[in-house]
Amino acid sequence: MMDEPLLPTSAPKTAPPASTASYPSFLRRLRIFLVLAACALWANYEASKGFDITVLHGASRSPAARRFGLLFVSNGRAARLVLSSSDLVQRVLYPDDSFPRKPVRRITLFLADENLNETVVVSHGRHPGEFVVQLSPAVMKAADVQMSVASALQRGVARVWLWDGRGQAPRRLLDAMVEYLTTQNNASATLRTNSCCAAGEQLRVARVNRAMQEEWDDRMLEDVCGSPSEKVCSACQPLIDLSTFARNVDPPDQDP
Repeated sequence: MMDEPLLPTSAPKTAPPASTASYPSFLRRLRIFLVLAACALWANYEASKGFDITVLHGASRSPAARRFGLLFVSNGRAARLVLSSSDLVQRVLYPDDSFPRKPVRRITLFLADENLNETVVVSHGRHPGEFVVQLSPAVMKAADVQMSVASALQRGVARVWLWDGRGQAPRRLLDAMVEYLTTQNNASATLRTNSCCAAGEQLRVARVNRAMQEEWDDRMLEDVCGSPSEKVCSACQPLIDLSTFARNVDPPDQDP
């Protein structure tokens, strides 16, 4: 009996193990993607600001300076307060393209070494469009430090964005407009309940600010707001009575 030839046998084929070389390549591509996405987000953030913000720790090693650095500088809170305050102020002062925006390139913020006569002082920087905002150390002694610093920053940022009649606008007028803008920041809920009157008041302030782009003239307020005897609606008495300044202006100050 002839032996039948044996059929060739072969082990079942199995899929080769996944190459581990592709895993590091995937991680590299993922890292590149995340870096590019972060750069794009940062570029959009910078573009949305429209200006640079520099917050300095300051040279002083006083308890107030250390506390300011811990609560507002290291965590970026001071920069966020500047940005949010700036956004609200610009909404009021520059409602559309017919209101020329004041050129602001950089805002530098720091806590002064010694107490100032005011909680915040604004001055020009080294170059056009650059402004320096100094906070008085007294703001760090308030019972509510967060509110104290936020209020001072709101006032400083409001002053940065206001035109000043080429340095000739009355100090009382500028201070009153800063007060108005700061109150807008702190009382948005109240303003919403009287949105019609609030919008009218905001437009009035925006027009005064637009007029102050040019050299200050004592008749400027009457030209912008009408007769000083005009009254606004009783539901929303203006936070600043511009007609008062039209009748009684102070000598001009050389502020920024």
